[in-house]
This record gives sequence, C-alpha cells and structure tokens, in this order.
Amino acid sequence: MKKFASYLLWVGILATLAIPAFAETRTISWDPVTTYTDGTPIEAGKTVSYSAYWTTDPGLGSLHTIGTSLAATSTTFDPDVQGMTRGGTVYFTAKAVLNTGEASALSPAYSWVVPVVTPPVVTLTGVTVSGPSSVNEGGTGTYTATATWSDGTNTSVTPAWSVSPTTYASISSGGVLTASAVTSNQTATVTASYTSGGVTKTATRAVTIVNVPATAPAAPKNIGISGPVSSGATELWQLVWDPVTTYAGDSPLDPGRSVRYTVYWTDDPALTAGSLKLLASSVSANTVDFDPLGYPMVKNQVIYLTAQSVLDTGDQSSLAASIEWVVANAGPAPPAHGQIIKK
Repeated sequence: MKKFASYLLWVGILATLAIPAFAETRTISWDPVTTYTDGTPIEAGKTVSYSAYWTTDPGLGSLHTIGTSLAATSTTFDPDVQGMTRGGTVYFTAKAVLNTGEASALSPAYSWVVPVVTPPVVTLTGVTVSGPSSVNEGGTGTYTATATWSDGTNTSVTPAWSVSPTTYASISSGGVLTASAVTSNQTATVTASYTSGGVTKTATRAVTIVNVPATAPAAPKNIGISGPVSSGATELWQLVWDPVTTYAGDSPLDPGRSVRYTVYWTDDPALTAGSLKLLASSVSANTVDFDPLGYPMVKNQVIYLTAQSVLDTGDQSSLAASIEWVVANAGPAPPAHGQIIKK
C-alpha cells in the first residue's frame, strides 16, 4: 500500500495574511495534496480534506485547532479569538486526510510573530442634549449631554452649559436650569459645548419657560368685630370678613373651586408666625363666633385678629390685614359725683 503524503507544502502564511489596522481576520493557506509519499498521484474518486492547527511549541505539542475537515486549501482565523498573544511567536501545522480515513503526518512547523495591533484614534463626532422641553417659571429642569465618537460609541459627558436669553433662565455647570418669572410663555435655548482631542462640538435644545398663573387665593379683606352677640355665662363675640372670590392676582376663582378660612389671634402686631394662635380652622362661612376668655385671652388685653383663605386645592393666601381689639372691653365707667358749681 502506498503511504499518504507525509507533509503539506506551505504556500506562505505571511504572504497571504492581510494586516489591517484593528480587529482582524487572517488567512492561512497551503498547496493542495495530490500525491502519495512516493510521488504517485492519488487515484481519481478519492478526496482530500485538511486540518490546520497552531501552537506556541516549536516541537508542535499542545496543538490548538484552527479548522478540521476543510475542503479548501486555506482557512481564516482571528488571532484574538484563537487566544494568540500579541507580539508572541506561534507555529502553524496541518495534515491531509483521505476520504478513506488515511491521514498524513503533520507538516513542518511554520513560525509567525503575531502582530501588535494599535487601536485607531477615536475622535469626537457629535454631541446631543437631552432634558425637558418645558420648565415652569420658578422651577428647575436637568439637562444631560451625550457624545458620539468615530468608533460608533456614545458616552455621557459634562459639557460647558449656557442658556439664552438669560432674562428667562440660568443654568449651572451641572446642567440644572432654573426658570425665571415670566409674564407669558417664553422660549430659551440650552447649549452644550464639548471639546475632546482639539475637536469641539455643540448642540442646542429649545425649552419653553411656562408662565404659571398665581394659584393662591386672595387674602380676606375688611375684617371686623362686633358684639357681644350673646351674653350670660358665656359672652360671644363675632368676627366677620368679606368672602374671598378671587385669586391673589384678582382674577375670579375657577368654577367649582371652594374656599375655607383659618382665623388667628396674637399679641404681636407684626403677626409673626411663631406668635399666631389658632382661633378657628376650616371655617366655610365668612364669619366666626368666639368666647375670648375661652382661649384664654385676658380681659382688656390688646390683641390682633387676622384670617387666611385656603382653596380646596390646598393653596393658601397670605394673612389678612389685622384689626386691633381690646379683649371683652366693657367700655368706660359712667360719670360719677356730679355737682353744680355757681359761677
């Protein structure tokens, strides 16, 4: 029996390997096997396939398979996928296998230094801005920037922020926009500018600064006190004020809105928050009766009475202008010791 070819004849690995700049696929090839070891041709009807291997051992130990049952006289591989060390030397070998199962010996080792790959320089190609399209006056909105790179990736970046016109809004270095008070809806432009590797890209985003009507109700007006409205063991006095029917800006309350009132008294004419004492709350009418000595207020003490309106939305008015009152003042004593003097 004739022996099968003992080795393959390499066409030359390096000559057939493309050397791209990054992320590569290499091709290795060899001469086709057409004869037995003694040089006689392989009979018609018999086919040859190939198996290719690589190793870091020049003695061809510890083989790693590149491909088996290959009908063609070449195959491709990715050095990184194969686990080849960049800058290191590897050795290729192959064998031929007849369809009868007979296999050749391994071909002589062919050495190759795995090239070191330098990644391409990635450059900035664009910037985009994300964030709310509208911000209420007095409110805030946060904006972010994303950079696009020449390798197709996107990353979050911290750009230089600006907004115009500055009469409508301001923006921090962290991208937090603060809307100014406006009398009608206004448009501002948020701009992000980012520089990398000497390349600067900018992006803009329009934002509407929304005028928000005043939602607080007007404060009660024309507070007055009368009484006593009842006497006896308990002496009641009555506090009254005009009903609230408008918002703080004097526009009428929306249909369906309801108002309740909270009433306070204090001995501080400045009506400081810490001095206010509750007289009544959730009052639906525009009047309230009270017993001054039940709180307790001290007879003939000077106090100040005020009220606050509260919408069913929870919005509260400012305090009403207070009235000064002397607690349960019985009035001056009648004249006494009358006499007639002759002139």
